[in-house]
Amino acid sequence: MPRAACVSSRRASERAGRERRAGRRGAIGALLALACAGAAASPARAEAPATPAPAEAPPRPEDARAAARAFEEGERAFRAGDFACAAAAFEAAYRAAPHASPLWNAARSWHRAGEAVRAANLYARYLREAPPDAPDRDAAGAALGQLAPRLGRIDVYAPGARDVRVDDVRVEGASVYVNPGSHVVAGEIDAQALRRTEVVGAGEVRSVALVAAAPRELPPAPAAPPPPPPAAGAPAARTSPAPSPARRPLPPAGVIVGAAVTAIGAGLTVASGLDTLAARDTFDAAPTEENLAVGLGKQRRTNVLLGATIGLGALTGAAAIWLVDWGAPAAAPSPAQHAVSPARHALALSIGPARITVGGVF
Repeated sequence: MPRAACVSSRRASERAGRERRAGRRGAIGALLALACAGAAASPARAEAPATPAPAEAPPRPEDARAAARAFEEGERAFRAGDFACAAAAFEAAYRAAPHASPLWNAARSWHRAGEAVRAANLYARYLREAPPDAPDRDAAGAALGQLAPRLGRIDVYAPGARDVRVDDVRVEGASVYVNPGSHVVAGEIDAQALRRTEVVGAGEVRSVALVAAAPRELPPAPAAPPPPPPAAGAPAARTSPAPSPARRPLPPAGVIVGAAVTAIGAGLTVASGLDTLAARDTFDAAPTEENLAVGLGKQRRTNVLLGATIGLGALTGAAAIWLVDWGAPAAAPSPAQHAVSPARHALALSIGPARITVGGVF
């Protein structure tokens, strides 16, 4: 290689090394500057006139020094190739003294460690919090653009909610990146726990709203007007005997038919549920879009069968209580009726392995 080319390559390498060291010194210097600003601001506030408080108070000097130590520890771990340890150290530096540089380094470390979800969420947080002229803003946007097609994103709308979490991980901001699959979004509004389950695929964006249901208030029933007093000298009103109860329209056989249909629906629901579990095992073995679509279709079918079975059971029970005439005893049975045993009504439903039995006695 010509001597001029070697000198040029060596100078370029030295210049890149100086830039990296300058970037590290700048990040650590920014954290230490926060400490100095916090220490210098303490006595000045006692003598200066009252002014509006800043949006974010500077960290305490000891916190800023702890952040600088954690940042240096993260740099050493990153150079040694222990990217997970480096990411944890950079996150500790950010918690001690929030600054954009630890966020960028933590995201880059998790990316190198293969933790795509953590890296994507930290890249997104860096883009939200870093100043517009941050030197790594373009690189963070490009890295997030590479990770987003492999992940799902859940946009959470939760006005007034506390402790909003996705899979027990606190949500920072309005969006969170997750691995493809099913996820639980939970929060609390006015001591009311809210939970939503959302299935998101790779490259998809789902919106979940955590909103408390407004209680329904029934209007008060109007008071019945009092009866008018009887006119003077008018005869007392004669009370008529209470009318006999109306005969109910359905025979007992209707309950047997409804119970049989409900039992058949229960059997179909169990069979569909087993088929859905088998589809889930197939998806776990081969997580493809086709297997996911088949599994979701079978899940919807099982939900429909379950709802229909519950509805049929509820209708059958309501009919048995309010619409079926189970037979009322006669007021004065004849002597011939004394020879006949009184009617007894019973209904039995038995569900066992590979059989459903419905019986009745009337």
